[in-house]
Amino acid sequence: MAILGSIDSSTILYGTGLGLVVLPIVYYGTIAIYNLWFHPLAKYPGPRLAAATSWWYALRLMRGSAPQETLALHERYGPIVRISPNELSFVDPVTWKEIYGHRKPGEPELVKDEKYHAGVSTEPTLLNANREQHIQLRKALSHGFSEASLRLQEPVVQEYLEIFLNQLAEKGENGQVPMEMYFLFDTVGYLTYGESFDCLRSSKYHLWIELFGKLLVMGAMFQAAGRLPSWLRKPFLALTVPSECRRAAKIESEILTAKVNYRLENTPPIPDFMGKLFDSYNSKSNTMSYYQLKQNSRILVMGGSETTSTALSAATYLLLKNPEVHERLKAEIRTSFESEKEINSITVNSCKYLLAVIEEMFRFHPPSPAAHARYTPPGGMMLAGHFIPGGVAVGITTWAIAHSSLNFEHPEKFIPERWLGEKSIYDHDRRDAIQPFSTGPRNCIGRNLANLEMKMVLAKLIWRFDLEDCTPGNWLDQKIFMVWEKKPLLVKLHPRKF
Repeated sequence: MAILGSIDSSTILYGTGLGLVVLPIVYYGTIAIYNLWFHPLAKYPGPRLAAATSWWYALRLMRGSAPQETLALHERYGPIVRISPNELSFVDPVTWKEIYGHRKPGEPELVKDEKYHAGVSTEPTLLNANREQHIQLRKALSHGFSEASLRLQEPVVQEYLEIFLNQLAEKGENGQVPMEMYFLFDTVGYLTYGESFDCLRSSKYHLWIELFGKLLVMGAMFQAAGRLPSWLRKPFLALTVPSECRRAAKIESEILTAKVNYRLENTPPIPDFMGKLFDSYNSKSNTMSYYQLKQNSRILVMGGSETTSTALSAATYLLLKNPEVHERLKAEIRTSFESEKEINSITVNSCKYLLAVIEEMFRFHPPSPAAHARYTPPGGMMLAGHFIPGGVAVGITTWAIAHSSLNFEHPEKFIPERWLGEKSIYDHDRRDAIQPFSTGPRNCIGRNLANLEMKMVLAKLIWRFDLEDCTPGNWLDQKIFMVWEKKPLLVKLHPRKF
């Protein structure tokens, strides 16, 4: 009997162990079979692994290549590609308005895919607020981003830009200079918290800014985790998020607390970005929490500095790699003004080639290159002439739509002339494919300031200096963790001889 009992126990243990191995294989194998042949999206083209499992796209998020590989899929399969079991990617420009555009009264908004703000608290911020909450947030923030406020903020931009250019002139005499856009962080810091980050004064990035890269990698890991089974997410994050990223998040929270506290105790002399939100926090109704102050200000700082810095660095590099474009822009800037003092937010708009260079930079190296998916409403909807069932994640990868050969002639070439309206082989380019600030009610609230900064910096940089590239390798060859993982951009600056 003892022997039989022993045999029975061994058999039970063996059977249990076998079940623990076989059942998950059968379960997930069944899901994969359903995804491949019976899912409502089964008819759409794409890699078989991407159709079978979310791991395919999650791995590309982790290694920073998702946008580039999404473009490759569109070049192979066409304008609609299945990049995950329940997700479609589009490169038809009409889908900008269809997915992200304003809705008619009573028409449901396409809800953001929660995977794209994974790791963010449920308290409403610009990233995760529902339709009604977002309207209230935008209304409160709109005062600080209005045309009237921008006119009052322009002297701040000019002041920090002047310091920045003077420093470049001093350093440029000693050889190659890293084109670090310190002034952008100082400007956005002042306009958000009432004090700069002192990057220009110290000639180095503030600790918080140095942490951005680690925080973005962590964000990409959270996005990848959001695509995995719920039981696997915590162990996945424990294995993939480096301890230095977790420390960076803790330090960032402490810095945010200090910055928000400073702004609560000090009122700036001009309209700033967060004024109305701080008023809501201080009011009797107390409609804004302390957490919301921290997180919304964080979004504004990262969005208003990191992406514009990327854009200006990319524009500088692309000019240096395209001498004919550089020379044409130089001729325009230097013949449009009698002196540098004439360059301001109004006069710079007369420089049509400059505006074309900026537009082409947005196409060639979009500062926000990744996808931002939305869910189709429960009843489904038409997208790019196709009926898409309800509850499907749909989106546009900015990098893919901007480099698609379906939208642009010679998409791999930097050609500002395609934006001038001159008769050429680029007449049939789908220029409406380029929406660097997105579109609709959730587009970038700081787009006017970003455009002002880019026009002013490039115009004054070209006015003052002859530039020479010193950057080794291909600066554009970068990974994407939500935004670009930028490399140092080295330039020699030769003061212009008048």
